Amino acid sequence: MKKFFLNRSKLLMLVAGIICALLSIITYQYSASIESDVLQAEVVRAGVEQRLKLQNDISRTVELLDTVGNFVSQTNNLNRESFAVLTRPIIRNHPELWAIHWVPYIRGNDRAAFEQTLAYEGFPDGITALNAADNSVYRAPLGDEYYPILYSEPLERSHVTIGFNTYSRDVNAEVIDALAYSHERYLGTDPFYLFSDLSNVLSLSYYRPVYDEAPLASGRLRGYVLALIQPQVLLENVSSIDSEAMMRLYDVTDGELGEVATTAPSSVETPAISYRSEFSVMGRNWLLEVWNDRLQPEHKQSAAQWVLIFGLLLTLLLVFILFWLAKTHRQILLERDRAQSYLDTVETIMLLLNPQGEIQMINRKGSEVLGINIANLLGKNWFASQMLVDYEEERKSFEALFNRECPISGFYKSESKVRGRDGELRLITWRNRLRFDEAGQVVGVLCAGVDITEQRQSELLDRLRSHAMEATLQGESLSYVLDLLVKGIETQTPGALCSVLLLDDSGQYLSRGAAPSLPDSYFKMIDGLQIGEGVGSCGTAAFRRERVVVEDIETHPFWADFKQVALECNLRSCWSEPIFGRKRRLIGIFSIYHQFVSKPSRADLELTESMSSFISLLVEEFQAEATLKRMANTDELTGLNNRRKLFDDLETEFQRAKRYGRPFSLCMLDLDFFKKINDQYGHDAGDQVLKAVAQAISLSLRENDMCGRIGGEEFTILLPDTALDSAAVFAERLRQHVEALSISLDDGQQVTLTCSIGVAEYSEHFHKATELLSCADQRLYHAKANGRNRISIEAT
Repeated sequence: MKKFFLNRSKLLMLVAGIICALLSIITYQYSASIESDVLQAEVVRAGVEQRLKLQNDISRTVELLDTVGNFVSQTNNLNRESFAVLTRPIIRNHPELWAIHWVPYIRGNDRAAFEQTLAYEGFPDGITALNAADNSVYRAPLGDEYYPILYSEPLERSHVTIGFNTYSRDVNAEVIDALAYSHERYLGTDPFYLFSDLSNVLSLSYYRPVYDEAPLASGRLRGYVLALIQPQVLLENVSSIDSEAMMRLYDVTDGELGEVATTAPSSVETPAISYRSEFSVMGRNWLLEVWNDRLQPEHKQSAAQWVLIFGLLLTLLLVFILFWLAKTHRQILLERDRAQSYLDTVETIMLLLNPQGEIQMINRKGSEVLGINIANLLGKNWFASQMLVDYEEERKSFEALFNRECPISGFYKSESKVRGRDGELRLITWRNRLRFDEAGQVVGVLCAGVDITEQRQSELLDRLRSHAMEATLQGESLSYVLDLLVKGIETQTPGALCSVLLLDDSGQYLSRGAAPSLPDSYFKMIDGLQIGEGVGSCGTAAFRRERVVVEDIETHPFWADFKQVALECNLRSCWSEPIFGRKRRLIGIFSIYHQFVSKPSRADLELTESMSSFISLLVEEFQAEATLKRMANTDELTGLNNRRKLFDDLETEFQRAKRYGRPFSLCMLDLDFFKKINDQYGHDAGDQVLKAVAQAISLSLRENDMCGRIGGEEFTILLPDTALDSAAVFAERLRQHVEALSISLDDGQQVTLTCSIGVAEYSEHFHKATELLSCADQRLYHAKANGRNRISIEAT
């Protein structure tokens, strides 16, 4: 038993030792992993700082071209001395600038004069060109135009470039040609080596065009200010701030990885823990790699080794600590993922800005609209030209918020024109909420945006239609104009009694258009006449779609059923001419009667033809006007009133309530998560849903109630002679009706939905109808903010 006990103890100790050893090893590996993550985070932080410094240095360096370019464009008598006075201090303060050149545009017939000027100033070689074979120069051949260097600083090291035709280097030619067909302020070349061994470091040329007059590109091209930049110097300047950081800079503008500068030996490969970032500056795309040898795992093993050494003694404690940490970490990740999942599922753009206008948070929808990865947006300034169209004005409005020029409630609305993917402009309406600290100071703004581009475009289309309708509807009615026309024909043709019958929408019946001189008893007989073979002159002409001439009504078989009434009205003959519209669409019949037997002459037939054509133009124009009027007042999809008509009715009812003190309420209805229906089932299904909701609203209205679709999935309902309590009952009943809808799609799927409704009542405190509408809109927002699928008679 004793031996068994000892063996068992050893076995237990061995098991305990193995368990402790495993736990120690796991702890060691976990510590190493955490340390690696920390190192990576530190490298990333340093890398971001280095990238921003480099990015700013490049931008600041190249923007100096503006100063030189403006000076050249405003100097009529530019000379080498004045050019040197301006550029020498720039060169001294910016060692990355190898040289700054003035490159005039020289036409072929001005070459001799230009070379004389060069010779007079001590540069007898004239205009030279690049020999690509050995990277040297030779006298430039004759050509139609040149871009030679005239002035250069510092002249002591760049004097051999005077007269060099920069266009002879391919990379320069590409940029010059590109600037000639665009309005870019700057463009840069691919990296290259200077000729004649002037420098063994890769350089970049940045061109800035100079024109005769401002603004840029509005006058005749005078030439280019050309800066030669050495990325290696730029990188070394940035590296000098953090001497431990190693960096490599690549040019990736053409999609290829080309190293242009490095602070690391060429034999050293980029380690695993490093920072890589692409960015664009002045027309060039760059990739920056940053690492620190001190922050590599192989140099940081001591901490993990100490953990392994003391792991056996602290295993139980570490297990408990790690368990607690893991649990806490999982909870944090769960909460973070839950919040991010919510933000990523909503179709609202969520944006958090700090007082500097930098993006602190943005969700998936915002990233999709901008077409930029979320990681690349964080920390970027929102008020930048690549984000907003009117970024300067919006920046000023934003900065005013932090000077206490803001609503007391901290809530305000705004609109922005946002540059989306591929340069696409999107109109976003924002609901903004200021964030305050404990001292009441504004520390940020939370913005919730909705894309209303399509809605505004629809509203614009409605306004255009309304303008067209108002221009078309000027003048008298169609019947009045046709009466005047017919009377004019009768005046010019003694004895003629004329009529115009118009074909109804069914294409089966003729109705009265104009007949000022025909007896009422006769016209009552033919008004609503069904067309057909042998149905008088008019019915037969419409049926045959050709002219019908009846010289004697009493004897003609077409008039067998109608001659009694015609003869009693003393009508003896009838010539009927079809009226055709575009694409030979039958519009109606033009007829001439006589009180005697009559045969038409050639002139008479020409008259009927010409008048039928003219009447066709009139009728189609008025029909177009009627169509425009209907379109101007009706939403094309739902058949409800459109925004314009509804606002007219709102103004009328508002003034009536104001004048007579009658109650008047307004409901704003918005479908919940309608965007998801479009995304899941398609826009055709969304249209079916809107039609079904419109029908449900129409069935719920009283005779005097009015409803319209004012945009997207938003409807407005006017309830005359209705107090707030009754309007709330109506709104709740309508909400339940919408919730109970089950809409069958063409593919058999069933769609259900809910809505939110804001209800407001007219009050003498409202001075304008739009204030009542705004009140209902605020209450709709309150319903949305408090869970949707509800009505609200309270404001936010």
